[in-house]
Amino acid sequence: MSIQDRFLAYANDFEITFEDNDYSRLEQYFTEAAIYDSGLGEVAHGLAAVMAKLEGAVDGFDRLMDTRTLETAPPITEGDTVRMHWTGTYTKSGVPDLQFSGTESAQFEGDRICHLRTEWDPGSEEALNNWLTDHGEVLSA
Repeated sequence: MSIQDRFLAYANDFEITFEDNDYSRLEQYFTEAAIYDSGLGEVAHGLAAVMAKLEGAVDGFDRLMDTRTLETAPPITEGDTVRMHWTGTYTKSGVPDLQFSGTESAQFEGDRICHLRTEWDPGSEEALNNWLTDHGEVLSA
């Protein structure tokens, strides 16, 4: 299996995990010393920290929204790294929809991700922060 196929399998399993909250399914895709840099906050070092950061992001934002829709471009492989551009659209009743985008980069060691990184598109981090400033209170209601 190519690293691109492996990344697509991870992305598919991530969506299943989003539905059933079983993060143990994702562990097979990462090295024990994996790093995850979401582009927001501290970088996670080590498999347990990566799983916790992924789960925290989903529980602390995505699951609090009414809907979450992801659109992805076909992945691109360069050497040991797979990159895939994505756009997320989130809805919450009573407030404007939120859309932001970026590129997920997964560097592989063999068939496992050793470094996962989110690179935000220009203006996306600002759009997220502005939405949270203006409407974030609906996430705790």
